Amino acid sequence: MTTMKPLIWTSSLTLVISTCLFAAKIKSYPGANADFAHYKTFQWLPPKVLTSRGIKEDHPANPIVKEVLVPQLSKQGLQEVPSHADLEVQVFILTESIPQLEAIIFTSYTGVINQGGDVWSTGGPIATMGRYNKEGALYINLIDTKTQKSAWLAMGRDSLPNGVMEPDEIRSKLQKVSSQIFKKYPTPKK
Repeated sequence: MTTMKPLIWTSSLTLVISTCLFAAKIKSYPGANADFAHYKTFQWLPPKVLTSRGIKEDHPANPIVKEVLVPQLSKQGLQEVPSHADLEVQVFILTESIPQLEAIIFTSYTGVINQGGDVWSTGGPIATMGRYNKEGALYINLIDTKTQKSAWLAMGRDSLPNGVMEPDEIRSKLQKVSSQIFKKYPTPKK
């Protein structure tokens, strides 16, 4: 039985570490005077996608964003209406490539002593190796239409595959991050 304890402990630690490594990074900020018990309806502001060529409101991901977020908003008791809603949904999507330095190669020769006894260093980095990691961010801002202030702002970041993503890959990533984001949605006070 004593040999099982280290095995169970190691397995548990591995599961916790792997969960942390692959979990999206989520942050949320409820508005100071937001009254979540009274929010019943929402309407859309045009989703915006920041690309290398600027902000696009007609990006192919926009219908997928709405398709993914409507069920999440419905789970919070919100219903979509065309106008005069309690909340406006503002969505931004960003992608970026983040450089990662993996190695620096140094020369092995450390110095030369000249006639005066001074040491002159001739060693130093001669090469670096690295890669770029692609990461995406989903920002959701729910704006109270009466006060015109943010009722709830949430953001989630996650790694993305390199290259162009297919619609199913976009949907999968957005579903993963949005479900984690909405776990932070404030519970209405009654």
